[in-house]
Amino acid sequence: MDATQAGDQIVRISRKARLADTTDAEWTERLTRLIAAQRGLSNPVVLDVRPVGTAAGGSNGTLLFNATYDSPEGRIDKALVLRFLPGEGLFHRYDVREQFMLQRALEDTSVPVPSQLWLDAEAAYLARPGYVMEQCEGESSAMAWMTDGIIADASSAERREMSLNYVRSLAAIHSVDWRAAGLHWLENRAAGSKPIEREANWYWDSLIWSGDEAYRAGFGAVRDWLIANEPTDIDIVLCHGDANFGNYLYKGTQVSAVLDWEMAFLGAPEADLAFLKVGDSILLSGVAFPHGVLTYEEMRAEYERISGRTLKHIDYFELFAIYRLGIINVLAMKHFPVEMLEALLPVFRRGPDLCFAKAASMGVNLPAIN
Repeated sequence: MDATQAGDQIVRISRKARLADTTDAEWTERLTRLIAAQRGLSNPVVLDVRPVGTAAGGSNGTLLFNATYDSPEGRIDKALVLRFLPGEGLFHRYDVREQFMLQRALEDTSVPVPSQLWLDAEAAYLARPGYVMEQCEGESSAMAWMTDGIIADASSAERREMSLNYVRSLAAIHSVDWRAAGLHWLENRAAGSKPIEREANWYWDSLIWSGDEAYRAGFGAVRDWLIANEPTDIDIVLCHGDANFGNYLYKGTQVSAVLDWEMAFLGAPEADLAFLKVGDSILLSGVAFPHGVLTYEEMRAEYERISGRTLKHIDYFELFAIYRLGIINVLAMKHFPVEMLEALLPVFRRGPDLCFAKAASMGVNLPAIN
């Protein structure tokens, strides 16, 4: 199975788990109820409910739809997106209210995010906690972005501009004054007094929740090392958390929206910069880098030029990124149906293997791992 096939399979199976066999007709009825319940809105008609057609939206449930309704401004016709709590979640904790409020806070910043419309945190209308936002124009890349989709299909010059604009978007995210934006509640995301400690604990909590035993000792040693060696001179910024190309919508070569904020946290810029490289090493290992796209080293240099920051502790944050992604791979092994898992096991096992290899190279005292 090549990278394109593996990426497509992961998205397809993840989407099935998120939708939990709810029919389009059922979602149409639920969405109609939600819109009708909004103050000043009436006579809603919901049409063309369908799954998102790209790699975006892999963790939460995501559906696209169109809706018309009466409002004080007249009849409204909008293309919309529903995000909802998955029927079978990958992580131990989801909070759609936090996702909604984070993106609403970002609407007043330079970060391009969809406008947030309606929240149903108590599942009063949707039968699942969820929220609705406006669709943004644009297209995201496939999970296997080097071999398939808009980046792979672009010209060399376009690829360069797309990767430059990805870096510019990261710099914009990290420039957000998260305190002024009211995002201080992210400091309570998990136990710990320091940002990387909290995030290492968040993923550790997911691993414990999953019931995994095979990888617990290895990841426990990496977690302890990350916490004991957390740098004290980092810039604490808002991190996207899932900074892969699939979560960046492009209109031409411009980033039109940044999507999928459920993994956002307060951390260091280096954490987001390391995430793409490490994620690619899992799914796209051995694939030739597309001509024109900035190399990972060039992305870091361009980020420093745009942001005025000096990136530090690169090895540390690459280990932190592969710790997070390695645990995600283990969660996926527990989450995916057994009959569909066999072909994907080499990909999912690569995350933990790369994590432990990186940790050993940095002097982490790992237990014997079978």
